[in-house]
Order: sequence, then C-alpha cells, then structure tokens
Amino acid sequence: MWLEHEAERRKLAGLLRLELDGLADEICGEIRKSIPEYATPGEGPFGPAMRPATEQAIASFIDRIAEPAAPSGRLVDMCRLLGRIEAHHGRNLNALQAAFRIAFRVAWHWTTSICARHELPSETVAGLAEAQLEYMDELASIAVEGYLEASAHTPEELAELRLRLLRLIVERPAAPRQEIADLAERADWTVPAEATPIVVRPGARLVGTALADDILADLDAAEPRLLVPGRFTPDRRATIEAAVPRDRIVVGVTVPLEEVADSFRWAVRALGLIAEGVVDDTRLTFCEDHLLTLWLMSDPQLIDELARQRLARLDGMPAGKQKALTETLRVWLESWSTAADVGNRLHVHPQTVRYRLNQLKESLGERFTDPEARFGLELVLRAKRLRDRPPPPGGRDGRNARPATPLSHHPVTKKGTALSENNESHTVNDRPYGPGTRYR
Repeated sequence: MWLEHEAERRKLAGLLRLELDGLADEICGEIRKSIPEYATPGEGPFGPAMRPATEQAIASFIDRIAEPAAPSGRLVDMCRLLGRIEAHHGRNLNALQAAFRIAFRVAWHWTTSICARHELPSETVAGLAEAQLEYMDELASIAVEGYLEASAHTPEELAELRLRLLRLIVERPAAPRQEIADLAERADWTVPAEATPIVVRPGARLVGTALADDILADLDAAEPRLLVPGRFTPDRRATIEAAVPRDRIVVGVTVPLEEVADSFRWAVRALGLIAEGVVDDTRLTFCEDHLLTLWLMSDPQLIDELARQRLARLDGMPAGKQKALTETLRVWLESWSTAADVGNRLHVHPQTVRYRLNQLKESLGERFTDPEARFGLELVLRAKRLRDRPPPPGGRDGRNARPATPLSHHPVTKKGTALSENNESHTVNDRPYGPGTRYR
C-alpha cells in the first residue's frame, strides 16, 4: 500500500469524501454526452443503473483507501449487473468500456485538482493515480465477467437470438446497423454484405435440421421465411430443397443486407401471385425472373384505374368486341410486328388484324399514335392479361403447374379474305405497318 500508516489513509479518505461531492453528476453527464447509447437519462439498458453504479464506485474507492480490506461485494454485484444488462439487450461491450474510460478520466481530473489545492506530496498523487487505474481495470473486468455469463447460450437461446436477429433485419423503419451487428455477435452470426431471402407456402413442412448453421429462419411468420447469407448457389439450393422437401419455394433477389426487407416483400408477393395463377407454379420460383410481373401487379386497383382512363373510349362496345380489340392491341404493342405475325399469334387472319387496328385508331385517337400513351396502354394490357389468367388446377392455391392459356380463334374463310368484326370481307394486304398507317 502506498500509504503505510492508517492515519494517513483515513485522512486522505476524509479529504476525498469532502471534495468529491458532485463527481458522480459530472461523470454521468460526460458519459451521456459522449456515448449515444446512454444519451437519455433513465432510458436504455444502462440508463437506470448508471447513477447508482457511479455513486457506489466512488464510495467504494474511498472506503478502500481508508481500509484496503473493506468489503466490496455490493460493488462487484453492481458491475456484474452492468455487463449482464449489455448482454441481455444485444450490445457488445464497446459502449460500457468507453463509459469506464470516461469515468476514469473525469475522476482523475478531479483528483489532480484536489491534490493541487491541498498541496499533497507527489508520492501521494502518483499513488492515487495508480490506485485509480487499478480500480477501474478491476471494475471493467467484473463487468466483462457478467457479460460473458449472460452471453453463454443454450441451443434454444441461440435459436431465439437468431430469430430476433432476422426480425430485426426485416424491421421497418430499418434498425441501426450497429444494433444488428451487436445482436449478430451475440447470436454467433457473421453479418454478410448481401443475402438472399426465401419464403415458402404457409403450412409447408420444413426440416429445420437440414438447414445450414448460418441460415436464419422464422418459421412462425405468416409466410415462413429463411435468410441465406450471400448468393443462392447450387449448394444452397440443395440445402433449401432438402429443408423444404415437398412444397413450393420462392427465392428472393440477392440484395445488400439493408435491403433484405424489400426482397422479402417481393418474394411474399410472388408467392401470392403463384396462388392467384398469375405466375406459373413450379417447385422453385426465382423472383429475379418475374420482376416486371411483380412491378405490374404491385397495385391491382391502380391497374383498374389506368385501364378505365386509357380504354374509356371502348366502353360503348359489346364486351366480346372490346376483348378482341384489346387483345389485338396488346399483341401488336408487345410484338410491333406485321399483320401476318400478329394474326398468327392470335390465330386470326391478317386482314382481321388490320381491321381491328383501324377501329382502335379511330376509337383511341391520339392515344393510338402518341408514344407515351402507347407505353401506358401496353403496361395496362400486360397487367390485365397477367391478372385475368385462369387459376391453376385445384383452385387458387393449387400446387400443379397450369397449362398455357389457349388463345381465342377467329373463323377464317377461303384464302385471301377474312371475316371482319361486322362480317364484311376485306382484301388481304400483308405489308408491315406502324403508327399512323391506315390498315386496309
């Protein structure tokens, strides 16, 4: 002990007790100012324990100066509690260790001021510095012990941490990156630069033991979901197919980790479109193959409104005629080809195609020739075609692949003529055509 005589120790301890009034306030204030995690008094995992822990640490240090053998059980319990609090709230020890460093710096500033005012010997100042440093190291070590005790997880606890981690990753608004990193550290999960979301049909049988250790899973979600670190490689595919042995699997787009929530949303929507018959039902569906469909089908009500606006001029026609005209318009806009090619796709005569296109030009006016309007028409017609496809066999949630939807046929007469919409004959002219052309 750097002070040999008990009287000297007690005298110094008494001096510090008188002079250190207010030190706890300054330490807590500096910690809140410097460490964002502890910024709000009384809030957060560490907030309620900060003030009593600081006061207890100051009192115990002074007691130790007066009596080196003074009991410190309460302080040990308090420091161990601080470590456990950090672990239970999914943080690493960086913030707590920074708080200890700040406490030492502020306390030492007070100590040097006291020593200067009372003109204490340099040996006493040096002894106080060494004692304070050893004391802070001791407290920090006890906090680490509490942290490690609380971080020792059973397999069930580890699974719960990883479930919390997956739900935190897909949370909106997005959780802070550091919060995700801290929880990932506790869950023993390496944070990847990018990841691939996967969803499966509700009620699907999953074999959890087939999943690799680094795949996060939330099997209690409305649509059970998995998160695969990195890209969906052949090895990953084999793992996922083994984990979901007899059901459909939707593989989301591989994206940076902070965008995983969006990719999950697209995958869930794709799963719904499969059930609705819009997307073909296969064992494995890749969202990246259906991004345009996902976009077009993102708001069905908006599709209806756009259709009402773009095709309002056809409303007075009979339903059958409207259907024939809009189907011809869709194929023409998509293919931008000759009447013969469009007719072949629709199984109608080229002359019928020309007749319908002339009718559309007369009915739609400038919308038929304006490039922006034609683009809007094409999007609407594509979306309506996707939405209006018949459901797969077995109902809206059928599991079997649906055969291609047959196209309608139009009766064809002898070579060289075709029946028009009003049963009038028109001479065939198979020249290419485009906007502004009269089709006759």
